[in-house]
Amino acid sequence: MEAVAKLNNYPTSPRKMRLLADLIRGMEVDKALGVLQFNPKHPAVPLFKLLKSAINNWEQKNTDAKVEDADLIVKTIMVDGGRVIRRMRPAPQGRGYRIRKRSNHVTLIVDSKMVKAGKEKVVLDRKEEPVEAAVGPIAKKTRTRTKKESTTTQTETSK
Repeated sequence: MEAVAKLNNYPTSPRKMRLLADLIRGMEVDKALGVLQFNPKHPAVPLFKLLKSAINNWEQKNTDAKVEDADLIVKTIMVDGGRVIRRMRPAPQGRGYRIRKRSNHVTLIVDSKMVKAGKEKVVLDRKEEPVEAAVGPIAKKTRTRTKKESTTTQTETSK
């Protein structure tokens, strides 16, 4: 059973918060807590607290289960734009520049890897990478030249 935690009107731009949200999306909760705890970006602290709140919400819903046994993951994390406070700053020749102080809303959903009823895996928001991209270019098979091909290419290049 999933648990939700929300953070509303946090005064940082949504773009800065999305950088951290993309890091932890689909991760196991323990790894995500470690990543957020040692990340130098300033929105990491409220995101860390929000994740701990989601874990506690999950514990309240599932009193019979333990967090360690549940294999919790960050199922969904969404960062939306919040209110924008507009200010004016004096500019040359009597003009004024507009300053936009942005804020954001974060919604975080935590769920266990296995659903108890059907033992099915939870589908994540993240797109799965193809196997070739995950393994890298080293794993691709390369064609080896025979002696005959290598001698013909050398004679053609020497002309």
